[in-house]
Amino acid sequence: MIDFSYQADVQTKPISYTVRATPEEVFTAWVTPSMVEKWWGPDGFTTRVLNLTAEVGGSFAFEMTAPDGSSCVMSGVYRRVDRPKFLNFEVHKHCNLSLPHGTEPQKNSSLVEVVFRSSELGTVVSLTHTLLNPDYAELAAISWAQSLRCMEARFSGSANLI
Repeated sequence: MIDFSYQADVQTKPISYTVRATPEEVFTAWVTPSMVEKWWGPDGFTTRVLNLTAEVGGSFAFEMTAPDGSSCVMSGVYRRVDRPKFLNFEVHKHCNLSLPHGTEPQKNSSLVEVVFRSSELGTVVSLTHTLLNPDYAELAAISWAQSLRCMEARFSGSANLI
């Protein structure tokens, strides 16, 4: 569990992205290993799911590989799972590859909250990532936006998600 007194609550700006699919389909893309591998990670990265148990107390571990071929593992634990409306998970180990010069790596645990809301165009995915150091928060916001854009492209038919 995160020690909330340890670090200032720095967060990404809330990110909202509309995906042209139902909340159930989008939620499934977050919790199904073969689907996560097709959209997770910043541009140029690939992801291999080592473990994903999307239930309260369940864990995840993703091997992320940067464009230069180096890799690291991102891992954590699910704190709340409310299908198909809400995911909340702690990231215990962050992938600190390919950080821009001068960016402080994220060494402490952080918290991600994802809300899935139906809209006329599909599903609005709203994401907030908290307990980040300031440098890493900026990078995380960019990475999440790139990941969600990739997910949307896969659902829109420009690439296959399944």
